[in-house]
Amino acid sequence: MITTQPSIATTSSPVITVTLESVGVFTGILVSISVLGTLAIKLVNNLNNISTSIAQIKEDLKEHADNAEKIRDLNHKLDLHIQDYINRKDTITLLIAQVTQTVEHRTNRLYTSMKDIENFLQTQGNFKIRDFQDLRKMEEEDPFNKV
Repeated sequence: MITTQPSIATTSSPVITVTLESVGVFTGILVSISVLGTLAIKLVNNLNNISTSIAQIKEDLKEHADNAEKIRDLNHKLDLHIQDYINRKDTITLLIAQVTQTVEHRTNRLYTSMKDIENFLQTQGNFKIRDFQDLRKMEEEDPFNKV
């Protein structure tokens, strides 16, 4: 024979038992999550700062590129002005040399004409020629007349 024992049906509901150990674990989890959240916020802030710095560096590089282009243009303009100055200086030097040659030529012609007149007047008779300074020789000897 089979013996059966009477059983009573009971329903049990889940029960959460809070112990000091479970409170410590829960508090540790909360602290860890807050530390991880703080680290994540710091990481995001650092990434934002880096991206802002990169954007600012890009703007600075664009500004420096513009400045470099302006400097290159100024350098080109300076080269043009220097070449213009050299050309003008050469032109003026040539003009001065031409004027100097013309004056020397005229002085030599005047000197020869004066000598011819002196010789003619001496042959005519009572004209006495005074000694005069040859200006051409004075220019060569004059230490203050440096060309």
